[in-house]
Amino acid sequence: MAVSPKTIVLVVVGLVVVGGGFVAAPALGDAFTQSVAPPADILGDDVEFAVNANGETYGSPINDRVPDLILTRAEGGKIGYVRVSELEHARNVRSSTADPNAVFDIDVYESDGETTIGIFRVLDDTPGPRDGFNN
Repeated sequence: MAVSPKTIVLVVVGLVVVGGGFVAAPALGDAFTQSVAPPADILGDDVEFAVNANGETYGSPINDRVPDLILTRAEGGKIGYVRVSELEHARNVRSSTADPNAVFDIDVYESDGETTIGIFRVLDDTPGPRDGFNN
């Protein structure tokens, strides 16, 4: 079976186009990344959290920084803050109990860290304040 010159030309052109795409792809990727990445002068800056009247920081964990009060949803749906020290204590007690169904409740506060607006249930699978935030 003979291959026509037209078929050979189409195969060669296809290889050149595909091969050129592989060669150009890294450069195109770099150009795209540079246009959407944050400027280098803001990367690595210290994270600043809001501070309440008691001097406690509050907000969401960012990278390796965790405020004193972290944002959460209370039972019943209200949004508030749990004190990290109370969360860590409840998780430690929960992990050392033999009862697999044990539940420990901690208070959920407004950002002032004093006004209780609900409870947060610490269960066996409740993540810690630093879990999942290592961006």
